[in-house]
This record gives sequence, structure tokens and C-alpha cells, in this order.
Amino acid sequence: MKSTEDILEINKRQKEFYNSDSKAKTNFVSTLWFGFRNGALSNFRSKFDIKDRVYDEHKVWLGDLSNKKVLDLGCLRGNALSLYMAKNAKEYIGIDLSDVAIGSLQKRIENENCPNAKAIAVDFLSPEFHHNNFDIIYAYGVLHHFENFDVLVSKLKEKLSTNGVIISYDPLETSFPIKVLRTLYRPFQSDKDWEWPFTKAVLNKINTNFKIEEMRGVLGKSKYGVFLNLLPLNDAYKSRVIAKMVNKDWNCTNLSDLYSCMHTTMLLRKI
Repeated sequence: MKSTEDILEINKRQKEFYNSDSKAKTNFVSTLWFGFRNGALSNFRSKFDIKDRVYDEHKVWLGDLSNKKVLDLGCLRGNALSLYMAKNAKEYIGIDLSDVAIGSLQKRIENENCPNAKAIAVDFLSPEFHHNNFDIIYAYGVLHHFENFDVLVSKLKEKLSTNGVIISYDPLETSFPIKVLRTLYRPFQSDKDWEWPFTKAVLNKINTNFKIEEMRGVLGKSKYGVFLNLLPLNDAYKSRVIAKMVNKDWNCTNLSDLYSCMHTTMLLRKI
């Protein structure tokens, strides 16, 4: 298992990766996967309101930000809610490894006249990041970047205020077909050193170290709706069946309900 020092070294490579030209990041297999993810899968998520549903839920979980100190962890150039949080929080700090991306986010913050917000290029695990007592840590597609999850958990607890919360969104590797696909793809994956989709063991660690106040499943049984949606069947029928699948994934009540899903979003409270 990687130590903190090992992870810091990997993160230096990760910084170079995100600062580099995008063409240097891809190979043929990656191009195929990105094409599917940003094509048919993205269209499916848009058609059935999956992506917007996640962001809308996150706004509910964020609540009134006027008295909250917010950390936007691994935000790159800014995610869909970065400026929303920057405008409304008592204090907002967005951080990412990439100084190029953070420079872009800082310009956006300045253009939107957000005096209580700033963007910093820094490693979350580094002692250089001395900020703490965050009421909210917003981590969209970030927590799965740490192979040693125990190191991450320790740092999250250190940075959260008493009773602070984490809002996360991450991929899962808990269903058999997805695990097989990820295993086949991994040898060709250019960012594999920092891509560690959640396993059942990681979900159990989350459950042990935090209070899971809310959890939602994304693309569980409904992932098969991608293919159903392509069949020459009645559109109303397809939409009705797929909508039921999407809602069943979304309204999960137990960790085991997430096992069939490709992604999960959670509201976690420090205990």
C-alpha cells in the first residue's frame, strides 16, 4: 500500500498529466472509451436527467452557504458548482494539482467578483496546504484518486470542522461486468496510477469512518438502459422502463444497493 510520500510523488506525475496537451494523454483504446463515455453514455445521462439530478441534489446538500467555509477539492478549472459555491460561501477555496487549471479558475473567480473566494494550486496531502476547519469539502470525482484510502480518510478528518460534511461523487468497481471491463481497460489507461474506483472494501471504510447521511446510486441496472434505448422499440415504453431503473438506482437505502452501480454520490458527516 502506498505511503503518503509515495502518493505525493504520484501526484507530481498527475500534475504533469493535467498540465500537458490532451493529445498526449490518449491512445486508441482510451479514445474508444472516451468516445462512448462522451457520446452514447453522455447522451443517455442527459436524456434521463441523471447528470443534472446529481448537481441538483448537491445543491440541496450544500444548503445555505452564507456561513460556511468550503473546500472545492480537486476542482481543476472548476466543476459545475464551483462558481456557485464561490459566489455564495462565506469562504471558498478551490484547490487542484494543476497550476494551469487553477490559474483559469482564479480568473473566473475574479471575473465573477467573488471577494471571499480563491483558487490555489497545491497538493491536498502536502503540508503546504495549511488551511483547515472546513464546514464542507466538495469532492466531485476526486476521492477515488487515492490508492491508500486510509491516508485520505485521515487527511479529510483533519481538514473538516467539527460536524463538517463531505459531498462526493465517484466511480465504483463493485459490479462484476464493470470490474471485468475496467480490468481489460486498465493496461491501456494512461491515468491508471491515480484512478482507483471504489471497491466494496472502500465503501465499508467510508461507512466506518463517516456517517453516511445520504447516498445515491447512478447507472446500476439503468446502465443496461443505454442499450435498451438504442433498440427500435416504442419511445414511450423505453422511457418508462428506463426511468424506473434510474429511480430504483437513485433511491438506494443500503450500501449493497450500490454494488450494481457505476457511480455513487454521498453526503458524509464527520464523526
